Amino acid sequence: MRRNLLHQVVILSVLFFIVSGWALLFWQGRESGTMMTSRGELIRFHILANSDSPADQQLKREVRDVVLAYLAPKLEQAGSAAAARRIINAERDNLREMAKKVLTEHNCADAVEVQIGWFDFPVKAYGDLVLPAGKYEAVRLLIGKAEGQNWWCVLFPPLCFIDMANAAAVPAVKTLSEGNEKIQLRWKVAELWQRKDENCE
Repeated sequence: MRRNLLHQVVILSVLFFIVSGWALLFWQGRESGTMMTSRGELIRFHILANSDSPADQQLKREVRDVVLAYLAPKLEQAGSAAAARRIINAERDNLREMAKKVLTEHNCADAVEVQIGWFDFPVKAYGDLVLPAGKYEAVRLLIGKAEGQNWWCVLFPPLCFIDMANAAAVPAVKTLSEGNEKIQLRWKVAELWQRKDENCE
């Protein structure tokens, strides 16, 4: 009973974090249908499972839920990437220990490593939102051999999109080499809102 209640609290916390990110994007993108940000203002979060076995993938999701529920209230007050970066760096050891605790509870002795830095990533797309291939600042949580399917979201701004099976790499549309170059994130909901306004005129 207590375990089920804790699981529900974790899920609700993660959902609140995700909804907050979508709400932020909605109001920022309402007028233009786009949001402009630079790579220096974007921090990604990736979790790599030990393998693609069902058990390892489930452990990855368990770790994801616990870590995001822990970070959500801390990052919601971060008004800049610099502030979010300080919080993440300060919590690095805690993130590793939380992940290890989840594994231990499931009788898994896999090692856990938390990497923070700039890493190369392929193009990632979710509908109209596209992050070009290139280097991004990221927190990478590696479980065991880290050879399994990757899950990711954006910690700042708090977009937290889930990397589902249909989010495989797509042909590169542009590679940005400078950290301060702008990335344009097109947002489908904002476009639909614009069409609604046009239809009402």
